[in-house]
Amino acid sequence: YKQYFNIDSPYEYQIKVWQQVNNLNFPLLLKSPTGSGKTEAVLAPFLSQFVDNDFYIAPRMIYVLPMRVLVNNVAERIKKYVKKISPYISVEIQHGDLPDAPFFISDIVVTTLDQFFYGFARSSKQVGHHFDMPAGAIASSIVIFDEAHIYRDSFTFSIMRALMEILYKSHVPFILMTATMPESLEKSLFENIPLSDNQKIIGDIKLNSTLKITIERDPLYSNNEVNISKSLLNKIKNHKTLIVVNQVKRAQKIYKELKIQLQLTDEQIVLLHSRFTRIDKETHEKKALSLIPHKEEGKIIIPKNVGIVVSTQVLEAGIDFSAELLLTELAPADSLVQRAGRCARYEGE
Repeated sequence: YKQYFNIDSPYEYQIKVWQQVNNLNFPLLLKSPTGSGKTEAVLAPFLSQFVDNDFYIAPRMIYVLPMRVLVNNVAERIKKYVKKISPYISVEIQHGDLPDAPFFISDIVVTTLDQFFYGFARSSKQVGHHFDMPAGAIASSIVIFDEAHIYRDSFTFSIMRALMEILYKSHVPFILMTATMPESLEKSLFENIPLSDNQKIIGDIKLNSTLKITIERDPLYSNNEVNISKSLLNKIKNHKTLIVVNQVKRAQKIYKELKIQLQLTDEQIVLLHSRFTRIDKETHEKKALSLIPHKEEGKIIIPKNVGIVVSTQVLEAGIDFSAELLLTELAPADSLVQRAGRCARYEGE
């Protein structure tokens, strides 16, 4: 942890994850607050295999996420850790915009649930006649399902549940991770998969950060109009701000309105939603990270000047940055918790 992750003392739950992985006690359910290091908790024991040259867990990891924007962000984080261990550990992305690992044979593949399912079901269109290869690679991997609470619509949920049950019956090790999974969803997913107390790990930690929450009477957007008061505009201009709304059209209008009202340049504000082209998405994601405080090599980087990110739900989970001010529309409770997890995210903020 100290040498490769710049973490002086791992949390108790991170040590417990290492112990259970070390004992090959799978599957695992990991529940821990946003920003508490779940990604590092599963990476550390896996990557220790490369340090020790002893591959007793699995020769490769497949890291499954619900959205492409999260795949790109998590892959970049993993690459930074991996570089410290060896230049020969391969980390590849597999999704519709970046199909770099259709066979799932890299050391670490970061992918979306649909791509993982196509590979497992031997129905990938990208592997020619070699449709057994991705399924075979999955059989010899440890599989991580991150941000699992997002799989709550009935169709995706049924696929997720079936995949988990098949992996369990096939003795393929897997870990399910979440910060905000409702108990009903958890019970249903694990209805046919027994979990011992040791296999259910809860990171009940305090990050010593505080959030001041206020409720505005006027919605951010209504009747095709943006409603942001002068006092809120002043706060936005003086804080690194994340604004999350529930529809692309609203995000676009708020972005345009803020740019005019606050006389902002393209270097001070960025818009993120799912309808951008792949190249634009990547550019906007990198820009969003550069505008909001974030971590590099374990250290918090606070950008200078004004920084505003206007987004839809694509930034609801997985992105490791910490806004000073969050404005959000009403949303389901677990979505609100995830959005709050992008604000005052790091210890002591």
